[in-house]
Amino acid sequence: MGIENVGIQNPQSLYFAAIQSSAQQAAKQTKKTARNPILARFSFADTLQRTKEEAQLVADGLPAELAGMDEESAIVFLKDEADIASDKLKESQSPENIENYRKKIGQFLKYIEKNNFEVIEKRRFGKNRRGMKFQPYHQIQIINQKLNNLASDMLFNHSKNLNLLARLEEINGMIVDLIAA
Repeated sequence: MGIENVGIQNPQSLYFAAIQSSAQQAAKQTKKTARNPILARFSFADTLQRTKEEAQLVADGLPAELAGMDEESAIVFLKDEADIASDKLKESQSPENIENYRKKIGQFLKYIEKNNFEVIEKRRFGKNRRGMKFQPYHQIQIINQKLNNLASDMLFNHSKNLNLLARLEEINGMIVDLIAA
């Protein structure tokens, strides 16, 4: 008659009672959310916003999975996708793997371009020797230097595969020239 027999007949029943209690609380919370139209409206608005984001990403040539991600997680996602495609390309140089790798690298670079660089147009005042106004000049500003360094490192690490793609494009161009001639 030790401490272990005091009040607890079966330790498994305590475990299952806790699971049942948490399941009941989750069901109550779900019912409460379903009954409250304000909460339902916000979830619909969130869904609508996410759908718009996905459509915009697809229109920009980016994967729809980026919708709802913050910048850091989106970059990690795109870099991992490019690394996976690179590994598949190293294993087998099939046309599908080459095209997939090209697509993933392109998506990564599009995201970097869209979120890391800003083009600033600066107007110059006065006139040149011919009496014409100066043309404005454009300056590209890097918003996130850390992100720019990551992109540079990734391109350096993938340079072997990118050179392979460049040679394949050159060969495809020669084939098109031969067919056209």
